[in-house]
Amino acid sequence: MVQAANPDLTIIPDRAEVWLALKSDVSSISSYIPTSADADLDALGWKLCGLIDDKKGISLDPAGDVKEYDAFGRPAFRMKLKKGKLTTAFTALEYNDVTRKVILPGSASNKVGIPKNVQIYVLYRFYDDDVSGGTRIWVSLRPALAELKNHGGIIDGELQFAEISVHHTSDASNDVFQVVGGLPFTKTVTLGSGLTSYSVTVDGQTTPAIATLTSAQLQTSLRALANVGASGVTVTGSGTGPFTVVFSASVLSMTAVGTGGTVTIA
Repeated sequence: MVQAANPDLTIIPDRAEVWLALKSDVSSISSYIPTSADADLDALGWKLCGLIDDKKGISLDPAGDVKEYDAFGRPAFRMKLKKGKLTTAFTALEYNDVTRKVILPGSASNKVGIPKNVQIYVLYRFYDDDVSGGTRIWVSLRPALAELKNHGGIIDGELQFAEISVHHTSDASNDVFQVVGGLPFTKTVTLGSGLTSYSVTVDGQTTPAIATLTSAQLQTSLRALANVGASGVTVTGSGTGPFTVVFSASVLSMTAVGTGGTVTIA
């Protein structure tokens, strides 16, 4: 069967924003992750970088070392990718209270210094105005090195710019970004016979045991998760299901464990 194409899954950003937070200002990144793509980021502690070069945008540079294995006259019979890494980059066009912390920061706000180790969290928000749910956010999960790769200098009549590369490292799950927003993420939950209680895990966070086998209780339990939030999911379905679970943001994984019976998620 040929699967139908869905043009709404294409991403054509109309504009983008870069928000920063210094590692020294963040005690836990979880409190900085918004529950929706339209959240007030300033209220969460993020600071807007300001104007960025829209022609260069936000670049992604994945890389790694490809290791080839040869044996008994069979060249490259296996390959592995070693030391995978990801670098993102943007070009700042403003020298403001936010960017001066990463563009040759000095010992004070009125000083310019040499390149130094600056660790940041970065949040990228981009908009596709032609698609419902087209606003997306990427939040870095670990502090990353912000490197000033190039500076436009001081040229009469020319726009000054600063190219900044962000060198990311992954968390324990080998993830770099948390994605918020985009098209709804839908799952169907089916409760098996004999089930007395169950718990659900969404992207590493697990609900307490759910003993009331209704859609309302599942919704309440999911919304209590910090990475889902009060407006992050809607659950519908009568009786003991099946239930339709619709997340407002992208979800990487959803699993369940039952007592007395099985729970199927599809």
